[in-house]
Order: sequence, then structure tokens, then C-alpha cells
Amino acid sequence: MAADKKQESAGLSLRARTALAIYRLSFGVAGLAAAATVPWLSLYSRRVKEGFADFLGQVSRCDGRQIFWIHAVSMGEAMVAYGFVAELKREFKDCKIIFTSTHPDVIAGARKRGLASVTAYFPLDTQISMSRAFERWQPSAVFVSETDFWPEFSTQCRQRKIPLYLLNGRISISLAAFYQQFPGLSELVFSAYSLLAVQTETDASRLQMMGVESGRIAVMGNMKADLTVAPGSVDLNPFKNWFASRQAVVMGSLHPPEFKMLLPAIKSLAASGRALIVAPRNPAFAAEWQQILRGEGIETCLRSGNIVSSSVLLLDTMGELAAVYALATVALVGGSLVGDVGGHNPLEVIQQSVPLLMGPNCRNFADLVGELKKADAMICCGDCTEVENAINRLLDNSDLAAAMTSRANQVLAANKGALFRTLQLIKEHFLNHFPPKIRL
Repeated sequence: MAADKKQESAGLSLRARTALAIYRLSFGVAGLAAAATVPWLSLYSRRVKEGFADFLGQVSRCDGRQIFWIHAVSMGEAMVAYGFVAELKREFKDCKIIFTSTHPDVIAGARKRGLASVTAYFPLDTQISMSRAFERWQPSAVFVSETDFWPEFSTQCRQRKIPLYLLNGRISISLAAFYQQFPGLSELVFSAYSLLAVQTETDASRLQMMGVESGRIAVMGNMKADLTVAPGSVDLNPFKNWFASRQAVVMGSLHPPEFKMLLPAIKSLAASGRALIVAPRNPAFAAEWQQILRGEGIETCLRSGNIVSSSVLLLDTMGELAAVYALATVALVGGSLVGDVGGHNPLEVIQQSVPLLMGPNCRNFADLVGELKKADAMICCGDCTEVENAINRLLDNSDLAAAMTSRANQVLAANKGALFRTLQLIKEHFLNHFPPKIRL
């Protein structure tokens, strides 16, 4: 035990070791306080009901010569992970995959795809839970998709000398500011990473400001540019039948304040005979939004129910939006109009050769959006009136829409290749640093 502790802290500064001690104590106290709520939460929380054993590290064992652990939280991050896993399995043909997430729908999607030998909820970031999971899985390498960082998780990788890689990393302003305030915690988390493959130079500079050495950072581009919806993965016939011959508008990943803002435009477009698919970022809002729309006299149905003749279809399912964009005449990507979300993925729209609208708050995809704006390949809208006017312009002018999508396709082509570059870089690093006896 003493040897383990000595190995665990090797190479860490005093402030990082102090941060680890405080973190473990704080997490332990919080865990004791939360324990009393477990019986109640198990009745209402799908995560607790399905993942309680996983949270404690009581995960299914995985035996194999080479085991890769992939972790992703959101649906977008999971799509990156799925694409990477498919390529990883081509390169390492005998490997076994462990996939974890904290989101029930992502877990369900991963199980449906069957890419992993084990799919589980991410264990609680405590020393006991993480140690138990690492002992049961004994991964050869660990991969985190985009942005989900945990001190104990990193510590276990460092302690066990397991390569830890960041895929398609995205470092937000708020994340960078947090870790700059707590340099000990930053060292604890990021010094464990063997390689941090990030999307942009901005992400790289923020990591460096957080104290990460430049030699462990690689700017690779956005892997989402290489990911397309597999043909036939979503049955689009119900949507096509619902659209019939109407022009189609898709408003994707909207947050409640955006829905409220856009309500007049939705009402106006519906009255003009256009068909609208509105996708809440959180499907749980769909039923409430249906009542609001019906209160405004707008015929509305839910994707999860009977798709009947109506002006608006609320997409309250997960994993279909990217495919549905292909049916749109024009599409708006939410998380960009109101608040500080930072915008959701515009690549899902331009990959389908559909004219793109977004709001002004797009920091999550700032570089890509900047390229699209410079190429006049998207329209940026500041409020409801601008959104409605832009939609009508594109619906009424097919030449304008075609020119926009053509320019967007050029931007998309220039951004492709990140998946291949990332895989090759990580493969080279892994094979150069891993014990030769278990190389493929």
C-alpha cells in the first residue's frame, strides 16, 4: 500500500498532491451525504436505477489481451467515440472495447450499436469506485472524447501507467478559467494525459495557459467533419410522409429560452404552410412545448407518438436529428441564440448539404463558424425576426440556398481528415510507448 501511494504521487508537485487529498476528502463527504437519497433517487432517476452498481465500480469484467476504454458523455461526443472505435477496431483487430458514459440514452445507443464488449455507466470518481473498475477492466489504454475530466480517473491512469488520450478535445473559456484558478487540480488532471488531441489552436493555447506542456498537445481539427450518418441507420420514411410536398424547416437542439424567442416565427411559418420539425436539446421539454404550441393554435404532434397531419412535429427522440437534417430545406442549429451555451454542432447540417442558420453565440465551434461566415456559407441571426426573414429568403430563393451549401461543402472538405490523423498519431504513440510483448 505504501509503495502504491509513493508511485501514485511520483512526479506530482506538493500542490497537486494537496489537491488530490482535498478532492478525495470532499468527494467522500459529498458521497456520504448523497447516500441517504439513493432509495428515493432510484425511484425517479433512470441513471441511478440502471447504473447504481456501475457507479460503485461493480462493473462487468472484461478479459482480453488488449482492452481499450472509451468514455463519452453527450450524444455528440458519443458519435465521435463511435467513429473512433470503428477505426480503432480496424487497426487493432483483436482488441476489446469498453464504453462508458453518464447519459442513459448514450448508454442505450452504444449497446444498440454493439461496438463494445462492455458498456457501463462511468463509475463515481472516488478512489474505491475507480480502483475497482480499473482492476476489473485493466485497460491497455483509455480515451476520453472531447471534454470530461476527472481527478481520480486521471490519477488511476497515472498510478497504473496506462496511456490516457483526449480525442477531439474542446477546451471552453469557462473550463480554462476554472483550472487556471486551481493549478494544483489542473496538474493532477492533465499531467496524466499522454496526448491531448484538440480541435483548434485556441484549444491548444488554453491548455498551455492551464500549464499543460505543448509537447503533449496536438491540433488535429474536428473529427466530426469525418462522421456522417450511416445510410439506413434512421428510418426517415415517417418524416417524409409527414412532410408530404411541403417545404421543410428543422430547428435543432433548441433550449427553452430559444423556443420562447422563436415562438412567433414558428407560428408564422406554420401559418404559411411550411412544415417544421422542432427538436428540443432535452427531449423532456417536448410535451410541455406541445401544450404551448397547441395553446397558440398550432397543430403539433410528437415523434414518439402517432405522427399525424400537423404543422409542427416535435422530435422527442434521441439519435435521429442528424439524419433528419437531410430532409430539411433549411435548418437552424440551437444553443446559439440565447444564453451562454456556445452553440451546437453545425457540421450535422452542412454534411447534409442543407443551408445553415445559427445565432451569434457559437464559441464551441468558433473556428468552424468563422470559416463558414468568411465563405458566406451560413447566415448568422440575432433574433426571431432575423431567423424568420432568413428562412423565408432561403425557402423562396433556391439559387441562394444552393450557393450557400456549395460554399459550405468547400469549407467541410477543407476540415476533413482529423479522424485519420488522430488515429495514426495515437497509434504511433501507443506502439512506441507500450511494452513490446503485447503489441499487435
